[in-house]
Amino acid sequence: MSEKKPLRRRIRDRDLVLGTFIKTANPAVLEILGYAGFDFAVLDCEHSNISYGQIEDSVRTGENVGLPIIVRVASANDQNIFHALDSGAAGVQLPNLSTPEQVAQSVRYAKYYPLGERGLSRSQRAAKFGFWESERPYVDSANEDTVVSVHIENEAMARRAEEICRQEQVDVLFVGPADLSQSLGIPGKASDPRVVELAAHVLETAKRYGKAGGVFVGNMAAAERYIKLGATYILLGSDTSMIAKAAKEAVADFSAMR
Repeated sequence: MSEKKPLRRRIRDRDLVLGTFIKTANPAVLEILGYAGFDFAVLDCEHSNISYGQIEDSVRTGENVGLPIIVRVASANDQNIFHALDSGAAGVQLPNLSTPEQVAQSVRYAKYYPLGERGLSRSQRAAKFGFWESERPYVDSANEDTVVSVHIENEAMARRAEEICRQEQVDVLFVGPADLSQSLGIPGKASDPRVVELAAHVLETAKRYGKAGGVFVGNMAAAERYIKLGATYILLGSDTSMIAKAAKEAVADFSAMR
């Protein structure tokens, strides 16, 4: 059996990949997702209380079951990006950016010189605590393998998708339909045709520039819709939503027997 391509290579080749958000940073949950066959998972440090230490432990757990871990940082500043990547994360998702200029600065934090200005240390986990031994130097390996996914959460960013696509180190334009709905003044209506149309514009632009188009979906019907529109980087729900759904269905099934 041939070795699986690294996650960034799969994303850049626009292979269809499936992930989910992680809210709990529970090692057992990560192991289950890895054994189930998810392609990656995204630690949600924006909408959870996951700590820096839990990021490192989650990355370590993911590696044990072949589950690459990307970190959605709490905010796209240098400290959050440095900590996530020094922990050995496969990449970062960058939320709450409003302009392509802000994107460019945050992307530089995710890459070492000459591609960026990520702080260099070879004593952290990503560099195997100084025990790095490879045909590729650590810096080159990190620059080549680190995934950068940029959130497109408002109409202004969606309309400037082309400028974001011109940034070489951006791998994914990630659409958040719920946030787009708020930006369009129709909060919560993620399936509204105006949201879908704007998301489709972002996905089409990403495809035209050879980038991966990403999207958050809550169910398989939405996944199918956006895959047909060109999305290849799919985030389906979260660990907590999966547990909640299974628990709700179990209680409903049991209640029918009362």
